[in-house]
Order: sequence, then C-alpha cells, then structure tokens
Amino acid sequence: MKSEIDIAEYLANRKDGDVLVDLREKLMFGLGTIDGAVNIPLDEIGRLYELPKDKNIYLFCQTGEVSGEIAELLSDAGYNVWNLAGGYRKYIRGLSGGCV
Repeated sequence: MKSEIDIAEYLANRKDGDVLVDLREKLMFGLGTIDGAVNIPLDEIGRLYELPKDKNIYLFCQTGEVSGEIAELLSDAGYNVWNLAGGYRKYIRGLSGGCV
C-alpha cells in the first residue's frame, strides 16, 4: 500500500525520530537536499532494509515517482513509509515561490 504526503505537510508535522531519505544520486544530494535528510542513492538500495521498522520513514527523489515505487516496496515489507509527493523539485519550487 503506497502512502503519500505533501512536502509542506511533512515539514509542518515532522517529529524527532522520523527518518527522511533522499534517494537521489550523491552528486545531486551534495548540491542540496531537505534539511535532515540522509542520502541512500538507488545504487545502494539494499541499505534501505537496514532502516528501523519502528520509525516513520519519508522518502523522496527528484520528482516523487521513483520514491513512490520504493515506498510501496518498503510498505509491503512492513515499514511505516511515506513518499513525499512531488519530490525535491516540489520542495525547491515551494522555497522559491514557484519560480523554479
């Protein structure tokens, strides 16, 4: 079961202990990410299964499409996981007032 959450809603309601994962490549992560995110690029996807099942996990990629698929896989494996709808692109648009 795939769950999505709007980035603005996530940012307004995030809690200590939540795990935010940026699935983009290391280069993209290095150019900018959402505060508090850890980088687990797709070529290291196996590391996702090391994440704690007792925490809320939020995933994002550039557009939210890939992270949505990965969220579904982790959900099927018993994780409490959400996809940040629109991904990093939507996050950046929100910061710039929609000009990017």
